[in-house]
Amino acid sequence: MIGSLLISEMALKRKAKVAIGCDFASKASPLLLNSLLFATRERYVEPLLVAGQLPGEDDDPEGVVGDEIPAIISPSPWEDLVSVLKEDIVDSAVRGNLSSRKVAPSLRGAFGCKNLCRASLLEVDGKLVMLAPVGIDEGDTRADMLDVVSGCMHFASKLGISFRVAVISGGRLEDKGRSPKVDRMLEEADQLVGILKSRGVEAMNFGVEIERAIDEGFTLALAPDGVFGNLIFRSLVLVGKIQSYGACATALPKVFIDTSRSKSSYLLPLILASALS
Repeated sequence: MIGSLLISEMALKRKAKVAIGCDFASKASPLLLNSLLFATRERYVEPLLVAGQLPGEDDDPEGVVGDEIPAIISPSPWEDLVSVLKEDIVDSAVRGNLSSRKVAPSLRGAFGCKNLCRASLLEVDGKLVMLAPVGIDEGDTRADMLDVVSGCMHFASKLGISFRVAVISGGRLEDKGRSPKVDRMLEEADQLVGILKSRGVEAMNFGVEIERAIDEGFTLALAPDGVFGNLIFRSLVLVGKIQSYGACATALPKVFIDTSRSKSSYLLPLILASALS
């Protein structure tokens, strides 16, 4: 597919040094390690594993950690993952299956930002589509939403894709008058579209019709806030099995890819991290 080929070629050309966090107490750790090993052997990344403990034999039957896969073992891997990124020991980093409640505050503190402005990159019928905001604590104000759009514009530029914003709201446009809550959401979406257009951004209010926005080639589905965005992500990716490359923390000056601990593979986030480096 076009999207996969584009990002894979970028990653192979770059072959960046990518760190990924791992909690070997999690049942997902063998999947994470297999993804990292494949990305390494296929020359997408130069790996660095950051973990709280060495893996057991069940997690690492080939004994690659510490040999083929360099590793940092630390009592606070979330802090070390952020540290190696900030200090340029690696080109980029992937959260892996470490707890977001520990990684996200470390990132915000290290880089001095209020919000990470995370944007998920999805592949739908061979097309790359961004979904944002997806952090449940992001997108609460109009200023936050404008920061998210700004970060996504830079993200799209690095990927070499067009930037067209579909503002998603609480109902169809013709649903005005059915519910005060829906009316407020549609009005807010209209106002946001107006601001974006005044800044030279192609934007349209699609109401609740996210499917039409994607069909018409819009490359950013802008959810009403991070809670809505997270629900959309889980519905599309974890239930609907749409391919996800993870979520780029667009507010950071470094490349950091956030991931869901519910993922069955971490290969695509690793490839994206390398491609963006």
